[in-house]
Amino acid sequence: MAKQILIKGSEEFEMFRDYWTLIQENWITEEVDGYWEKVSNDSDSFYKKYNTQFAKDLAVAYVNELERRYKNGR
Repeated sequence: MAKQILIKGSEEFEMFRDYWTLIQENWITEEVDGYWEKVSNDSDSFYKKYNTQFAKDLAVAYVNELERRYKNGR
């Protein structure tokens, strides 16, 4: 199988770097005013920046995981 190295500065590299930052920013779910609004705004900004189906799928998966973790008390 072929292996692809993401080159620093490429769109894919930057998208995964930004996704990692997004995850770190909101990973701990909180019961405070504005938490879910921030999650929504941050994930929407991520998607709009890259404007691809893959970026949208990552953003949706991210929000879904946060919701799952919140509901399960994790």
